[in-house]
Amino acid sequence: MTSHTMTKITYFNSIPVIPKQKSIMSRLGYRSRLTALRVKDQSFIDETINLGMALCRNQGATGRFTIESRTIGTVALTDGACLESRQLAKLLRQSDEVLLMAGTAGAEITGRISREMEEGNAATAVVLDAAASCSADMALDWLMEVFNKMLRREGRQLTKHRYSPGFGDLPLSNQAVIFRLLGLERLHLSLTESMMLAPEKSVLAIAGIERIIAN
Repeated sequence: MTSHTMTKITYFNSIPVIPKQKSIMSRLGYRSRLTALRVKDQSFIDETINLGMALCRNQGATGRFTIESRTIGTVALTDGACLESRQLAKLLRQSDEVLLMAGTAGAEITGRISREMEEGNAATAVVLDAAASCSADMALDWLMEVFNKMLRREGRQLTKHRYSPGFGDLPLSNQAVIFRLLGLERLHLSLTESMMLAPEKSVLAIAGIERIIAN
């Protein structure tokens, strides 16, 4: 872990997360009481999930930014960044700062998924894709947990929920704002012209930082 104190950005070069098999199976559409799997199929899935976990190289970054101003539909941060979303503004209504986050499962797993698809191994690719998606999401869970422990010493906490560009009324174009503020080239990430992250199994999110109100 290295820290860039001037801009309050912290980079995590290795995030120790292993998604629960239940989460991966759920992403694959498995329902414990409704889906019946043959032993052979379950064995294939188990082995492919293990392969996926071995290929994931989870990394991340966090940045703490002050909310300079807000309206019912916008949140303006330091450095001139402005996020336009009524739903995000509502989430952050009790916050005076935000935590910007990035999590990625890395290029190795996404490269393998592409190769399996090209070779006609769709079933393998689908399982690896689910494992990588869960891994990237868990990287954000881990970052929020680590940051919450630090914030509690200040009498603060993160909002329970986080918000990602491309969901609700927060346009995908906001990926560029978060990407720039976090300096994500440092993690070997990039943005396509359509504002998609590369490697594909990478995700950005925003959470609010608010005071803990005693009951």
